[in-house]
Amino acid sequence: MDGTVRWVVTTDGQRDLAEVAAELAGQGLDTEQVLDGIGVIVGAAAADAGDRLRAVPGVAAVEEEAPAVDVGPPDSPTTW
Repeated sequence: MDGTVRWVVTTDGQRDLAEVAAELAGQGLDTEQVLDGIGVIVGAAAADAGDRLRAVPGVAAVEEEAPAVDVGPPDSPTTW
């Protein structure tokens, strides 16, 4: 998936989460997870999709997903 990044979309709670997810899909977000309990949608889209995703009504914030951190196994001499 060249040119795509994973996005974390936080909603404002003013609209139905399924409706927001559908509009985000229309703006190019390939939804991977809908976290109903906290109003967050996670998915992948083009690297330049941030502004389009932010413009969807009901979206409070859009951020690139932070990379995972691996600290290694216990007793490992190097954890980073």
